[in-house]
Amino acid sequence: MYKLNNKIEAMFASKKGSEAYERIIKTVEREKMLPLIDEGVLLGFSGGADSVFLLCFLVEYRKRNNSVFSILATHVNHCIRDKEAESDEYFAKDFCYNLNINFESIRVNVPELRSQLGIGMEEAARIARYEVFDGIISGRNDISSIAVAHNATDNVETVLMNIFRGSGLSGVCGIKPVRKNIIRPLISISKAEILSLLDGFDIPYVTDSTNLSSDYTRNYVRNEILPLISRLSDDPESAIARLTTGLRADLDYINVQAEFFINNECSDKINTSKLRDLHPSIRSRVLSILIQRYTDRIPEEKHISALHELIMRDNFIYSLPGDMNFIAQRGICVFSPKKNENNLKEQIFSLIKGENKISGTNLTVYIGEFDKSSLNVYNFSIQAYVSSAIIDDGLTLRFRREGDSYKYSGITHKLKKVFNDRNIPPRERDLIPIICDKQGITVIPGMSGRDGSKSEILTNNVPITFAYSQPADGETELFTALLRR
Repeated sequence: MYKLNNKIEAMFASKKGSEAYERIIKTVEREKMLPLIDEGVLLGFSGGADSVFLLCFLVEYRKRNNSVFSILATHVNHCIRDKEAESDEYFAKDFCYNLNINFESIRVNVPELRSQLGIGMEEAARIARYEVFDGIISGRNDISSIAVAHNATDNVETVLMNIFRGSGLSGVCGIKPVRKNIIRPLISISKAEILSLLDGFDIPYVTDSTNLSSDYTRNYVRNEILPLISRLSDDPESAIARLTTGLRADLDYINVQAEFFINNECSDKINTSKLRDLHPSIRSRVLSILIQRYTDRIPEEKHISALHELIMRDNFIYSLPGDMNFIAQRGICVFSPKKNENNLKEQIFSLIKGENKISGTNLTVYIGEFDKSSLNVYNFSIQAYVSSAIIDDGLTLRFRREGDSYKYSGITHKLKKVFNDRNIPPRERDLIPIICDKQGITVIPGMSGRDGSKSEILTNNVPITFAYSQPADGETELFTALLRR
């Protein structure tokens, strides 16, 4: 322990080590990490050069400031590299023992997690690590922050990857020095500096063999792209750091404006015209913030781009991740949980004379004459008529399906075009009940019936009454609109 402590002290006493230490301190102070560090730190400790250097810094910082904050080095064995992973785990434990640092190791079967989630190995490993870290912190009161060893070179790699993924401003801002309780004290130090200092003072670390392969995207950027970029810039880390620092300041301002709009203009319902009036950059952040709040997912740029175009309309429906729809109806936007639409669309409800309650909906259908006083319990109703001859063959009710069409006025009409011609918003179309017989669509409330569905002899026409109680989103507006038509 004494020998390793001496090496760490000597490293940070050297000219290069002192410069690196001061740069880390400036980052820690500028990004307001000190309170988080002083409340205790869980260090993600792989045993690699970056996490070893970060642990060395925390040990030196605690010594120089006579601090007593807790350090818990946490090693996550991803169960990917078999014996090599076991060797790394043993090294990490021994290294912490020699520094008298609390150590904990947890094994997670990342290949199995990857298979379950259907994602890449890198992403699965990242999810596994942070789930472990969060789980440990939630059960302790002597640790409040998670310190991870992302460095300036990692930031360059992240920015490049996000650029070529077509990321927006947030992605090009790179790795955040602080995100909630996660801190990155080494974000201003390059990988080359870290390796030079550790090697120069014979401080050991392990090397993950998978980092040498370019099969993973980040490794390809690190091993193939960065060496080429170094021909254009002697210090790409500093150049990218200046870029991301400036962009984060711009993003902070946009976020302030977006939050102001949300707090003053957004409730459960949002005026579409007010979203249109926003500058596109602020509108993007408004949409991104709202989507995250309602879906607990970070939206991809493709979602934001699609909504920029859709918001120019008064009526649309857009499917978001997390079982949520973003819906505009007559200029008002709402977030609405997705209903089990596929099950409803697949169902066919057989109708009998008299009362028919349609399960899974707020709709009751009456076939034939009935006591109209019973309609008092409903919010609204609308009638259609069919010939009694068709009723003898049996009627069914279902909802819209792709490719629906029916014939009236001597012409076969696609149902999609019928709805388009009547300016019925997409969301409302799935709420419209459709009456069918063996030949197909017979009648739709508020619209023309199929040729032959209505008898020329008035006495042969039987009413079909559609009555709604406790209407779902859009249903009141829908049938009011249908009645006008």
